[in-house]
Amino acid sequence: MGIECRKERGKLTFAFHGDIDEFACRTLRTEIDSAIAQSAPHEVVFDLKGVSFVDSTGLGLILGRYKKLSAAGGVLRLKDVPPQVDKVFRASGVYSVVEKVK
Repeated sequence: MGIECRKERGKLTFAFHGDIDEFACRTLRTEIDSAIAQSAPHEVVFDLKGVSFVDSTGLGLILGRYKKLSAAGGVLRLKDVPPQVDKVFRASGVYSVVEKVK
């Protein structure tokens, strides 16, 4: 799993590559939370174009970041969600709380 972070005018975009599973979440959570704490962005975008798989730990990672951002007045958006990941998000109800954008 790899992740790249881009900052632009109050927005952080994280581009993910690989699987978002239990193993990857061990480091991703710390990396993402640290970048958010340093930048205090109004908007965070998870670009999932390069993701091939998400397990329940990955869902927890996404929903946990959503809760933290919401509590601070920010928003989380999911971008370029691949079809196989989209199925998991639809089945689990992720889109009922986190917005999917193009």
